[in-house]
Amino acid sequence: MAFQAMIENDPQGCWSGGSTKPVVAWVSNSLPPYRLYSFRRIIQEIPEIEFWSLFTHGPGQSSANLPWKQEYQDDIRPVAFHSGDPVPKGFRLSAARREWRKGKRMIQWMKQHKVRAVIVAGYNDLGRVRVIRWCGRNGIPCFLVADSNILGDRASGLRAVMKRVLLRSLLRNCTGVMPCGSCGKDYFRRYGVSDERMFLVPYESDFSLFQRSASAEIERLCLTHGLAVSRKRLVYGGRLVDVKRVDLLIDAFVALAPNRPNWDLLIIGDGPLRESLRDRIPSEFQGRILWKGFVEEPSVLADLYRCCDVLVLPSDVEPWGIVITEAAAAGLAIVASDVVGAAYDLVQRGVNGILFTAGQSALLLEALLEVTDEFKIERFRGASPQIFRQWRAAADPIQGLRRALTFAEVINTESPGSQSLAVVD
Repeated sequence: MAFQAMIENDPQGCWSGGSTKPVVAWVSNSLPPYRLYSFRRIIQEIPEIEFWSLFTHGPGQSSANLPWKQEYQDDIRPVAFHSGDPVPKGFRLSAARREWRKGKRMIQWMKQHKVRAVIVAGYNDLGRVRVIRWCGRNGIPCFLVADSNILGDRASGLRAVMKRVLLRSLLRNCTGVMPCGSCGKDYFRRYGVSDERMFLVPYESDFSLFQRSASAEIERLCLTHGLAVSRKRLVYGGRLVDVKRVDLLIDAFVALAPNRPNWDLLIIGDGPLRESLRDRIPSEFQGRILWKGFVEEPSVLADLYRCCDVLVLPSDVEPWGIVITEAAAAGLAIVASDVVGAAYDLVQRGVNGILFTAGQSALLLEALLEVTDEFKIERFRGASPQIFRQWRAAADPIQGLRRALTFAEVINTESPGSQSLAVVD
């Protein structure tokens, strides 16, 4: 790639053209579509900084854990510190030495480019831990971005003690943290972070794509994507892996189907459980469960959501759940398990959706029966856009990042661009 070659041939950072703007580096393991959208917003809406995106693991390395194959885009100033290493799932001792050395290379780059602040997404490999500790020792403002959720913080016994000691120590090197929502704030409070050091920076999509359309437009979209115009639909979007509990959803839909003959289930996503999930569907209901596979293009995903009525996210573990925010923006009713971080900020029980106890199939069925009631569904759906707007006004990630950089005295004000977020009606 031309841009990457530029960086490799410019180790002293001369490419920036002698800019006097403070250099801010964001360290990520990969580039999903939602992160690309956020990076572009940062560059456009915080012009006072020179923004760079650093990557520790390679594009094109899709897996059941991270299925996208997003290539780097020149406009976000990408710098790769890998040779196509796949994104690991959790901490891997076998990769510890490689990640540690990777951290050293990132630090050298930051020194050469006189980085003024660092944002690190996650802390589950030694490379990023090394960067965070280096920032702390050298007085460089460092912010930790994480979707950690107090509802998923289930360590106990000796493991809980070790986590508390190690995480508190790591967080002392951070100027602040950037959780996604209220459950994330509760998580970091548990590990000693004060409220003044927390800045909401939730994952986001281009929510304008999900805006509700007139019925004629929805009919056109249904026909475009091979969906019956006259049917109502539940939708699931995500990986087909154990923790997402799509099996629970399929079983609940099979139980629901005789009572809701005009409803179908649309499953968007792929993963290792695809065939076993298909096999559990009784033959008489196979035509009512529709499979779209993995959809990477945000506009296509948005179109499919707008053709549906209820999003269901039945996960056993779900630190954030960006699909919840997308569904609310699209004006869908929402059913989610009570461990989903985003649900606590975007689902008002009995208003625009229902939370059920994770893993409880009977309670999931009960929730589905309520939201699909023909006398209630439009009320549930109609409430979501307003709830989304209220959340968005309080949790726009660009405003959160601007406040963090102001707090660290990297920029002088948080006012420019603070009203630039798009409002979805």
